[in-house]
Amino acid sequence: MLRECERCKGTDHALLSRSLDNEQTVLLAHWFRCVKMPPNVMDGKHPFYNLFAKQKEGERVPHLYFCDSDGGNKAALPGDQSQSQLWEVMFSFLERSYVGDLKKNVKELRGILAQFDKIDSREQELKARLDKEIEKNGPDSDKARKLDADLAEIAAEREKLLAREKNLRAVALRELNRPKAEVPAGAGAGAR
Repeated sequence: MLRECERCKGTDHALLSRSLDNEQTVLLAHWFRCVKMPPNVMDGKHPFYNLFAKQKEGERVPHLYFCDSDGGNKAALPGDQSQSQLWEVMFSFLERSYVGDLKKNVKELRGILAQFDKIDSREQELKARLDKEIEKNGPDSDKARKLDADLAEIAAEREKLLAREKNLRAVALRELNRPKAEVPAGAGAGAR
């Protein structure tokens, strides 16, 4: 949960750094349900006031906190925490909630993002060359057909990367965190 304040209203500054690389934070956030609370959540009459209320005198009001889907295991952060502190909290929740090595998945996802950047750059270059070639010699020139084939290869590479990304993001929840299926009324052993 992210609490907006009047200074950061409409931004994600409590979660994302203004000056550092946020790529890993954005990748990690994929596995969380993010809820923004308006600045008036600090009004004592707001229904969610107690989520952010100070517990002790002199304590800072958290800007964001993480918790399990049942509200347990709450970890409050001030909003000006370092990225490494944020990532430590995020990974601790992920390790408890999901099966597999999400640190490895995030590392591979960052590599995939770098590959997407290379593909995008190469594609832009090829499209510019293709436009020049079509303008100069028409769309049926040998060079234009070769550039079209190169663009098709890039599209195939992108599809492979997208499939790999989807696979890395599709991790399973641990059994203890899965919501229990509700049995409809009257669906007991004797129901037909």
